[in-house]
Order: sequence, then C-alpha cells, then structure tokens
Amino acid sequence: MDARKNPRTKTSFQVTFISNANGVSQNRIIADISQSGLFVNALSGSKLNDHYRVLFKKPGQIESMQLNAQVTRINNRGSALTFRQLDPQKSRFLSELTNPNWDGKDLLEGVIKHGILENTTNFAACMRLTSLLSSDYRFTSRSNGIN
Repeated sequence: MDARKNPRTKTSFQVTFISNANGVSQNRIIADISQSGLFVNALSGSKLNDHYRVLFKKPGQIESMQLNAQVTRINNRGSALTFRQLDPQKSRFLSELTNPNWDGKDLLEGVIKHGILENTTNFAACMRLTSLLSSDYRFTSRSNGIN
C-alpha cells in the first residue's frame, strides 16, 4: 500500500540542487515530483536528513523558483526529498507544474503545457510527447463526442 498523500507525476525535468551544508551545486534530472516532494536518481553525496535548495526554472523563463527540501529516503535507485516551508506561491507553482491545466482539445497547447515536465531537448523526445498527448487527445475527443 502506498502511504503517499500526494500523487507523483513522472517527469524528466532538470533542476539544480544546492547543498545547504557545503554549497555544492548539482544539475540533475528528477524522476518524479508531487506537491510534497521529488525523487532524483543520482544526487551525489546525499545523506539522510541533508537539506538542499532546489531551483526550478521553467523553459522560456528567466527567473527560477527555489524550494527547500530535505532528504527523507535513500535507496539503490536514488534519493527522495520532501519539500519544506511551502508558502502559497510555492504550492501554486508545484500544482501548476504537476497538474498542467489542459482540456485535451488543442494538441499544441497540450504539448506546451506538458512539455515542461519532459526533457524534450531532442527531436525524438518531442515526438514521443506529441504521440502520447495525441493518443490522449483522441481518447478524450471520442469520450466527449468530439470528432
């Protein structure tokens, strides 16, 4: 049984982890994210209860959002971090990041909104995302009676 309060969203979003202990910065691709935390496959030197500043930068934006996180679990695949001190602005940012508001009608809008969660730096990744959303789009359209 899964004890998580918030559902995880699979992703390949790059973030920057800055250790509060020594200031070392690491750019890593996170594997999943939720309203309460994230999982990263390879966070060098992390130990249980270590604190990090996690910088999120959405593509096309200059400023980044900084969240505080603590390592709460480590296994052979990576480290789980739990967000700390979330104010309403940071909670809203996470909500928009993990649950993009897409009605399923405009495929390009879906690619733009969901693409932020994916590492779409190459053509194959962009095509995979487009294919996934296109399938979802067709299913949504049929179930809503849209042709």
